[in-house]
Amino acid sequence: MNTSLAVDKKPAPLIFLIDDVVQNLQVLSEALRQEGFRISGAGSGAAALRILQQVQPDLILCDIMMPEMDGYEVARRLKAQPETQAIPLIFLTARTESEDILKGFEAGGVDYVTKPFNTSELIARVKTHLELKLARDTIIEHTERLSALNQEKDQILNLAAHDLKNPLASILLMAEMVQIRKGELPPEKVLNYADHIYQDANRMLLIITNFLDVNKIESGRIQPQWQEWSLQEIFSRLRKGYLPQAEKKQIQLFISEPEPELKLKTDPLLLFQLLDNLLSNALKFSQSDKQIWVRYTVLEDGLLLDIEDQGPGFNAKDQDLMFQKFARLSAQPTAGENSTGLGLAIVRRLADMLNAELSFTTEPGRGTCFQLKLSSAI
Repeated sequence: MNTSLAVDKKPAPLIFLIDDVVQNLQVLSEALRQEGFRISGAGSGAAALRILQQVQPDLILCDIMMPEMDGYEVARRLKAQPETQAIPLIFLTARTESEDILKGFEAGGVDYVTKPFNTSELIARVKTHLELKLARDTIIEHTERLSALNQEKDQILNLAAHDLKNPLASILLMAEMVQIRKGELPPEKVLNYADHIYQDANRMLLIITNFLDVNKIESGRIQPQWQEWSLQEIFSRLRKGYLPQAEKKQIQLFISEPEPELKLKTDPLLLFQLLDNLLSNALKFSQSDKQIWVRYTVLEDGLLLDIEDQGPGFNAKDQDLMFQKFARLSAQPTAGENSTGLGLAIVRRLADMLNAELSFTTEPGRGTCFQLKLSSAI
């Protein structure tokens, strides 16, 4: 999987021409190419319908008077197909009677140009309808995006209500027990309640933090701050943060020791957050007596970091869902740890921000190895 950012220049609009007269096709093609448009076309209605099953133009120019299948029938068939019904179609016609023009609009045309056509008028009408199509496509895209955001908001609210309710209820219960029985409870029982409150509060904090992280990343409020940084420092922070957790679960955690002079140009906070999420997941889903490795390899064109575990791995269904937000995968934390379904979604977005290539290999029941290729080793 390659998650590096790439910017592709948008191609020029594609105009599809339908006319049974070759000379007309040549004249139209030349005029439109001079305006920078890409051109495709067909010499009959039947041929056009076949080609348009494979090609998606931005606009169609169609002659009306053609043998076997006239332009009206071509338009009706195109408007009957979901794949082509939204493509604007302009008729080219020598007919100027109002009945003929009305018939063209009823068949699905958005405009007409009379023959012999004026090139400037034709170009102006083409550009106008392309702008209208772009505006319509933009509105549809924004509407779909808003709908997706509304669904996501509902997901967040439902998930937050569900996942925050249980630890909050537990905290209230423990606090109430301490308050009611404050003169009766032995110190060890109070400490036990305090530990439960601490764990539940951390669970709530994780849920809220993950929600906020995703929101900040997707809203563009987090931008990489590129710095020269020591890989040793990043690995040292992972070691300090996770060795105690690994020992508590009786998991062997091996973190390589990079040379002090090995540096990379990155955003250290974003990179640490990415590795933190991967290592947290590896520990969370690994059984006792298993092993986890955090390693690095210096490449000619960069640096390869990998985190490998002996956990449950990902089955085919999990692999389709694993980078989606709020994904509920088949594996469960092995010691009652918290999981919001956001960790890997955050990892993927952070990899994109760091211009890094994120990939993984996995074997159900045997474990997973995530690899992050950075092209900024110094």
